[in-house]
Amino acid sequence: MGDEKKSVAIVGAGIFGLSLAVALCERGHTVTVFDRNQYDDNGYSPDEDGVQAASVDHNKILRASYGSKLHYQRLAMESRQAWLDTDKASEDGRLLFDPCGMLRVQPSSELSALERETLANMERDGLRDTQFVKSKPDDRKRAQEQGWEAKLLEFAIPDRADGATFEAVLDSLAGFVKCSKACAHFHQLSQSKGVQFVFGPEEGAFDSLVLDDRKRAKGLRTKDGQVHPADVVVVAAGSYSTQVLPELGYHLESSAGSLATFKIDKKDKTMWKKYSPERFPVITWKSTPRDPAGKDTGSVYVLPRTDEGLVKIGYRGIKFTNFQPTPREAPFSQDGKWSVPLPPAESVCLPQSADEAIRQFVDVFLPDFKGLPYHSTRLCWYTDSLDNSFVVDYVPTFADRSVFVCTGGSGHGAKFLPVLGQHAADILENGDASSSFMRPHWRWRPDAKRSNGLEEGPDGPREISKHDRMCK
Repeated sequence: MGDEKKSVAIVGAGIFGLSLAVALCERGHTVTVFDRNQYDDNGYSPDEDGVQAASVDHNKILRASYGSKLHYQRLAMESRQAWLDTDKASEDGRLLFDPCGMLRVQPSSELSALERETLANMERDGLRDTQFVKSKPDDRKRAQEQGWEAKLLEFAIPDRADGATFEAVLDSLAGFVKCSKACAHFHQLSQSKGVQFVFGPEEGAFDSLVLDDRKRAKGLRTKDGQVHPADVVVVAAGSYSTQVLPELGYHLESSAGSLATFKIDKKDKTMWKKYSPERFPVITWKSTPRDPAGKDTGSVYVLPRTDEGLVKIGYRGIKFTNFQPTPREAPFSQDGKWSVPLPPAESVCLPQSADEAIRQFVDVFLPDFKGLPYHSTRLCWYTDSLDNSFVVDYVPTFADRSVFVCTGGSGHGAKFLPVLGQHAADILENGDASSSFMRPHWRWRPDAKRSNGLEEGPDGPREISKHDRMCK
């Protein structure tokens, strides 16, 4: 594409779609974004009935800890600075990023191999002084000098007679993004730059690509029957991407993390202060398996309370699938099925195993909430790729580079909202000549091994119909 200016139609007004829309518009392209959700009316509110996009959430973790994946560490640091710059330029004083820190609690009283890799990469990039290992006296001293020591929390390891505590690393670079408010901000920013939006269950909902005889996309058709011409059609539809473009079926799979919240009454000043971002960090924990049947707490995290008093806990030890029959035209399926999101009304009940994992986490790390009922529960539908890396590239089965994909967030895309689009736009314009250091990692990967759980299929252990579920 180079310097040639194009008309671009983007399917999806979430993190990926908004970020790319801003970047393309800044580069002089004409951009229209389509989404079936009425975000212009609901302002990306996570409390809106029927909205289940992963982008529409109160908060998401911002971390630069990526083990050996140095490229994502560097992208996260680039994004962190962009969030700080966005907040600094805010005219109304509302901040989107809270650098409250993140306590990475280890599976035992020692550092895990992944944690050692993360610390080595932080050292390589000159960031080791931002990380505080709980058991290291020099780190504790530095934490005290910099005002972080109060967030180096101690948690006793259950069933240990010696009173041992979990090892932990406090990451002072991390924190959380107010995700829904960030989406609303970037929606307004997009409009101010000239991006057009079409929202609604008919006029904004994708129906089909409009193709010529050479399988070149000439635009898209929405559910109301209207044809919208475009030089390039971009699919950035999150967990619905495979349903919009079945050619993505091999590369992506919809899967659900489990979320539960407790609510703190603002009148309870002790709890309100204790779980505020000023006092309480993001906490993540990945335990070791508890038994051969696979009952373990896996990956669990909690964020500080929101302005509304919500304390959100997420369980990702198992990301659940929902296999349903594929459409006839789908080029890839597993026993004639693929995983797609459950309807919103069915996404409010958690699998029993997720509830057990969250409750065990609460018992150890949040004893103030032990035995209390949840304020809310829901499944958050992610878009997992073959290797947890995004898919940002042209689809080679369509002529003349007319269909582009920007998806596959794999549960860690939200933090990159301010910068993801710039990298994706450069790839859209320049392909293999792109200057983005993410180009080799985001390209179309037809020969990649089907892994990351995507190899399991409908008979795998994560299939949600095999799990008993509980509702709040």
